[in-house]
Amino acid sequence: METPHTLEPHPSPKHKMAFLFDWLVTLKCNYDCSYCGPGVNGYRPGHDNSLPHPEQETCEKMLEQGFRYVDMYMDIKKPNMRSLNLNIYGGEALFRKDIEYLLERSSKLYESYKGNWHLNRMLTTNASSSLDKWKNISEHLEYVNFSYHSQGPAKLQDNFMRNIEWSHENKKNYGAIVLMYPGEWEKCMYVFQLMQRKGYNVRPRIIDGPAGKYTKDQLRQIFDAMHEKDYSLLDGIEGKQIDSKMRACCGGRPLCINRNLKEPKKAIPRDSWMGWKCSANQFFLFADCHAKKFFTNKDCNVRHDGTWGPLADIDTMDDYIEQTRRRLKKTPNCFLTCVQKTCRCGTCAPKSLTDQGLADVMKSYNITA
Repeated sequence: METPHTLEPHPSPKHKMAFLFDWLVTLKCNYDCSYCGPGVNGYRPGHDNSLPHPEQETCEKMLEQGFRYVDMYMDIKKPNMRSLNLNIYGGEALFRKDIEYLLERSSKLYESYKGNWHLNRMLTTNASSSLDKWKNISEHLEYVNFSYHSQGPAKLQDNFMRNIEWSHENKKNYGAIVLMYPGEWEKCMYVFQLMQRKGYNVRPRIIDGPAGKYTKDQLRQIFDAMHEKDYSLLDGIEGKQIDSKMRACCGGRPLCINRNLKEPKKAIPRDSWMGWKCSANQFFLFADCHAKKFFTNKDCNVRHDGTWGPLADIDTMDDYIEQTRRRLKKTPNCFLTCVQKTCRCGTCAPKSLTDQGLADVMKSYNITA
């Protein structure tokens, strides 16, 4: 494979790069998967049941601030690119007893933005609730990300299968991933193939972190399921932490290297993007309602000034929005310079070695004149 100097998602309608706003409303979870440990760079755990839910008022205020931040970026985007995916997640968001109220509030807060951009509310979930609750929750969502975990309690896994079956039969918009845990490989493959046979919209998901170490045969099975035939990517990575050697888009988007749009890839080599120009700020926002802080996304902590950390907290976000608005008035080509060693969520954001290279890619997304 040639040396990358530009990376971007394949520009097909099915894989359109909408803005993703991750709204973390709890870190509590009713599963306790062994591979759900420290987050990227050890900063944020996948779950922590010792912490209470963030206060409802905090969640609402950070959602309102996030909508204003997103609206500002929508003004520089082409009309067909003005779409927001609001991802409600944790932990397990369904653990909150007031989750239905929060979803209803998202509808009310969106009212003043309806004329400028489209809202697509998504829930990333292990879908382990009762069927009655699941039916009611589904009325407040446009999309569900079903996440199957092999280490979940048997009863809750049964609930997962029942709820995804109901969603499929009732033609709800959804996608499903099976977390391919090497320690329970046969079970994961069985569930993945079962869902395939049932006609579900399902794909395998490689596990990040120390638990993501696979045999070459396991990796070939994942590649086959992803319809990725470039097995050369597997050379030398057997038994090694895969997210340090190779990466696929979290959302399953094909990726294009060096503007080669005719040969999209499902996986790319894990090269460092340190020093690259990146547009993650124009496609992502993460609201951590526990820490009361905003980040570029849940894995990326790169800031405009080339430092690493939160963009703002709940008290300073209003000022940060205005500062960013002033930057965007000067030019829409306000990009980040990567200073983060590990890139996970955000790999699909268009990026290039140079400002001009990235500006050329972004002409597909932004109004340039």
